[in-house]
Amino acid sequence: MDVNIRHLSVWHAHCDELSIEQAVNSDETQVNWPKLAFVPAMQRRRLSPFAKMALKVANESIDGIENDLPIVFSSRHGDLPKTSTLLADLADKSAISPTAFGLSVHNAIPSLFSILTNNKQAINAISAGQDSFMMALVDTYARLKSGLADEVLFIHADQKLPETYLGFQDEQQLSHALSMLVSLPSSKVLVEGEQNISFSFEQFSKNLIDNIPSSLLFSHWFNSAQQQVLLATNNYNWSLEKHV
Repeated sequence: MDVNIRHLSVWHAHCDELSIEQAVNSDETQVNWPKLAFVPAMQRRRLSPFAKMALKVANESIDGIENDLPIVFSSRHGDLPKTSTLLADLADKSAISPTAFGLSVHNAIPSLFSILTNNKQAINAISAGQDSFMMALVDTYARLKSGLADEVLFIHADQKLPETYLGFQDEQQLSHALSMLVSLPSSKVLVEGEQNISFSFEQFSKNLIDNIPSSLLFSHWFNSAQQQVLLATNNYNWSLEKHV
């Protein structure tokens, strides 16, 4: 599967002072979440950290792009901190906030972004465990090959698990978001920050402990001089290669 990627934007907790390797498993209680000047103040106050980081990178990827774009949104857990708070309220038989519930569903953030940008194109929301990021890229490729779209806005976001769920983690934790524009390979001369890549996968079963999420490994590889990378999950080996 071959695609062209441009306008890659990445944000992670403590990105201003720490690398991905340093920030993984860091204390996130003092994180400076994105400010989102492009979002009206009344809406901005309602946004969770998960929403803020996803909206930030999405807005940076479409900067200067006028055309409406279909969106593929990827997240393994969605806004789990918000969802876990809602579940705790249910357990305590407390009233549930309709706004909080509305913003907790899996496709809420790309839907909100489409409203903010007046984008009327279709949205797909993907969740596939450790393979969420790469399976969303497969979904993006399928949409492009079908001819339904010439370019897709791809957004991925995941937040560090709430303390209640940390005992179930099977990969290292770091709140992060990634966004990029994806199209079929370009034959023109590529500009800086643009790359044609190919990717494939094979089924594989391996018990991985404390591995870094594929989305973060992908962003590190994309911005490096490394030509190839293998992203391993509990179910698949994903092989990626840059085209010169």
